[in-house]
Amino acid sequence: MSLAKQNFTTVSEEAINQQINTELQASQVYLSMSAWAQHTSVALPGLEKYFRRAAEEEREHAQKLIDYITTRGGKTILRALQAPETEWKSAKNAVESALQLEKDVNKSLLNLHKIADANGDPQMCDFIEKTYLEEQVTAIKKLADMVTQLNRVGEGLGVYIWDQQLYKDETGAGSRATA
Repeated sequence: MSLAKQNFTTVSEEAINQQINTELQASQVYLSMSAWAQHTSVALPGLEKYFRRAAEEEREHAQKLIDYITTRGGKTILRALQAPETEWKSAKNAVESALQLEKDVNKSLLNLHKIADANGDPQMCDFIEKTYLEEQVTAIKKLADMVTQLNRVGEGLGVYIWDQQLYKDETGAGSRATA
């Protein structure tokens, strides 16, 4: 038992380990989406760049949780990840999948917060709120805007122009959403 461990229950520790796995799984899915968008049959450099950055961000989230669990005197236990999908029907389908992924990660974070609260751990609640929750809401909004934009531009040239704008300034077709 770590000398640093105080007011940090086994239930909270297990939930953080599960969240680490969730973040790493999301990173792997985004990496697969990035590879799909980069493939010569898809050739969407804006989406490739967006998904690659999202993969890096999810890995960073996992690392922050690993650092946090260690700070609290817990032990990180990594689990095997599932192989992600490798094909999407369209840019819109890929962005819709990313939107659902972010909603799932957010739901998992809200559950983690609930566990921390139920176990009387205000420090863990504060960490989750400050580190993750606002960022998740912003990411969900941005992806929802991207789906709306892709619905608007249709297929073909519209997607090409939208993707070029996404590559250039990471906002798709002129969105003012912040990242």
